[in-house]
Amino acid sequence: MSFDDPASRTFSDSWHRVAKVRVELRSSVRAHRQTFRGDTWVMLRDTLSSDWFRVSGEAWAFVSRLSLERTIEEAWMLTLEADPDTALTQEEVVQLLGQLNLSNLLNFDRSSAGASLFERYRKRRRQETKALLMGFLAIKIPLIDPDRMLQAAMPLIRFLFGPIGAVLYLALLALAGKALIDSADTLFGQSAGLLAPGNLPLLYVGFIIAKVVHEFGHAAVCKRYGGEVHKMGVMLLIFAPMPYVDATSSWGFRSRAERLLTGAAGVIAELGVAAVAALLWANTAPGAVNAIAYNVIFVASVSSLLFNLNPLLRFDGYHMLVDFLDVPNLFQRSREQLRYLGERFLLFLPNAKPAARTLTEAWLLPIYGVTSIVYWLMLMATIVFFIAGEYLDLGVALAWILGFTVVVVPLWKFLKFLSTSPRLHHYRARTVGLALAVAAVVIVPLSMVPMPDRIRASGVLEASAYRQLNSESPGFLVELMALPGASVRQGEPLMRLESPDLLFDLRAALLQREQLLAQELRATSLSVADLMPLRHQRVAVESVIAELERQRAALLVTAPIDGIWSAPDLDTGLGRWVARGSPLGAIVDPNGWRFVAVLPQVATHLFDNRVHQVELRLRGQEHLNIVAPEARIVPFETGTLPSRALGFAGGGDIAVSASDQNGLTAAEPFFRIQALLPLEALGGGLGLAHGRLGTIRLTLDDAPLLLQWERGVRQFLQRRFRV
Repeated sequence: MSFDDPASRTFSDSWHRVAKVRVELRSSVRAHRQTFRGDTWVMLRDTLSSDWFRVSGEAWAFVSRLSLERTIEEAWMLTLEADPDTALTQEEVVQLLGQLNLSNLLNFDRSSAGASLFERYRKRRRQETKALLMGFLAIKIPLIDPDRMLQAAMPLIRFLFGPIGAVLYLALLALAGKALIDSADTLFGQSAGLLAPGNLPLLYVGFIIAKVVHEFGHAAVCKRYGGEVHKMGVMLLIFAPMPYVDATSSWGFRSRAERLLTGAAGVIAELGVAAVAALLWANTAPGAVNAIAYNVIFVASVSSLLFNLNPLLRFDGYHMLVDFLDVPNLFQRSREQLRYLGERFLLFLPNAKPAARTLTEAWLLPIYGVTSIVYWLMLMATIVFFIAGEYLDLGVALAWILGFTVVVVPLWKFLKFLSTSPRLHHYRARTVGLALAVAAVVIVPLSMVPMPDRIRASGVLEASAYRQLNSESPGFLVELMALPGASVRQGEPLMRLESPDLLFDLRAALLQREQLLAQELRATSLSVADLMPLRHQRVAVESVIAELERQRAALLVTAPIDGIWSAPDLDTGLGRWVARGSPLGAIVDPNGWRFVAVLPQVATHLFDNRVHQVELRLRGQEHLNIVAPEARIVPFETGTLPSRALGFAGGGDIAVSASDQNGLTAAEPFFRIQALLPLEALGGGLGLAHGRLGTIRLTLDDAPLLLQWERGVRQFLQRRFRV
């Protein structure tokens, strides 16, 4: 398929409409020459609106000849005579003039017969008015012209951004870093109350302080290298006032280093104020000043790393990356390149024009475009979830706005492109057909084709009949009298504990009983009235002695029944402390086994599906697949895990309650799934041990992937927000 670029044609069908027009650049436009990747470009800046427009060196050769004293055709002929090899074609001239006028950079003789071509100006004004109405969530209100103030402060600015200032700045960061490291526990512990209602005003105050310093940093360095800063004011971002400064004159700096430093100046200044706040926070007692300093630390550091320095968002880091790579307008051109790839290789449009001008840009632009889009989506989703965790209603509203922005708006623009774009004049029917075909290829398999639906859950192997052993008396493990896995008889010793504290308490109780007996004997002959109270005390002491004797006897752990001694959770290291009530192991019957797994309570769809197959795999023998005859789902919620190893405390993946030191109480209720092991698996070389971990997989009715994904998202939201 041939590619016909209209701009490559020397002559234009629209030339007769512009040839006799007299036009020139507006008097407020200033030109700045720059070099990108060895090519000369000219940056045009409107000093009244602070708008920028970039033209190539060849285009500037034509634009610089525009004047109200000559027609466009005369200016083009002069350019053609000066350098016929690089002069613009008529079609390129028409496109360039239209773009310049759309940017409101042209002043032309409106009495010219061809001036009707420039009615695009009115279109731009309508677009600006529409953008103002639609952008009411980010309104900029200029308040002052700081240029004279910055000029007066130039000696201080030169000092701060000079060699001595750099040394002092690094020393300040080092001192602040040491202060934060020394108070790391307090620093992270205090973050739990950042979004508390009482801290929100202080957080906003800290934000304003950090951002004022940030904006002054940009303005100071811009002025330091000869730029002009005439606008400083307030931007209403979602109706929340915050400072802003217009330092876009730095885009015209010829030196890349000057542009990079101007872009980084805001972060440099913000980290400096964060360092001062860190020293203030570390050396003040709790109070308003301490709280504001902490909020400044958080805002200045987190916002700088996640937003300002991140090149995937259109903040300082993005402009620094653009200057470093010498790829102007990277953000917009990356999306134009992605659009070109879609039009060229999905819709097969022959007139699709790439945004990339070099081979490097051909792979750099789409990589940046995809990466920035994915990062933006992840960042927005993280912010929505974070806010929803504190304020659910606000989080839901933001989620709807995000969904509308990500799904509805692009879909509407694409449908509008298919129905009204003049580029599809000769290909509209074919393009619409291809778009429907691509949509069908993606949507039909996802929404209509049944796919295998399986659920995996962690669980533990249990004997069908077993007796759990728990420590009845605390003590140190001093002897293992039966190794785990051994066959034991009822009453056979398993392990022995020692408790010096218990023996001391027992000896003290025995001595107290002897003392009371002696006092009773004396009271019999001297004071009969004291006899009854002494007897009551002796009975109480004898009760304590009986309990201590029982605990001392329990230090020798014996088998309550015949079976196999299983203790997978028992640390066999001698000398370790065993708390009272701690699980020691179990005596199991090796003739029957079952697998018990847990699923979160949101998995209620199990009750509406038929389980077609149940498969088990034990940890350490994952290559052996055990097919169980059936699985029984216990239709009520429980909160006690069958094994400590399933929870976070034992290395599992199930959240447990922080109040349970044994790690057996789950943080949220769950359903139990039980599956009996088949008889043939008992002698198949499996290492069957009570408490051994594994995984169960249930195969349900086939379902389309979209249905499975929707269910997964819904279950995640139910678990995350308890709704």
